[in-house]
Amino acid sequence: MQRVRGAQPSSLKFRFRDQDGNVASNVIYEFLDLLAAIAEAKRVLGEMVLNGLPGQPDEALAVEVLNFHGLPLVRVRLTIRVDFLAA
Repeated sequence: MQRVRGAQPSSLKFRFRDQDGNVASNVIYEFLDLLAAIAEAKRVLGEMVLNGLPGQPDEALAVEVLNFHGLPLVRVRLTIRVDFLAA
């Protein structure tokens, strides 16, 4: 993480949702701002895809950014949708 003079980092956590369900991380990450945390959540979501895509229409892979107290702030989600066009 890059430090900016005068900027106070935010302490945030991640919750991961994959085919096995929700798993909250107890690891606290320090980010300069919420946008930096979202960028990291996107990167982590890309790594999660390597373990497989969602198999059912209502399933999704997701990373939630939580505040220090565990309250969700943002969800970055990947869903797979199949649309049948003309028969």
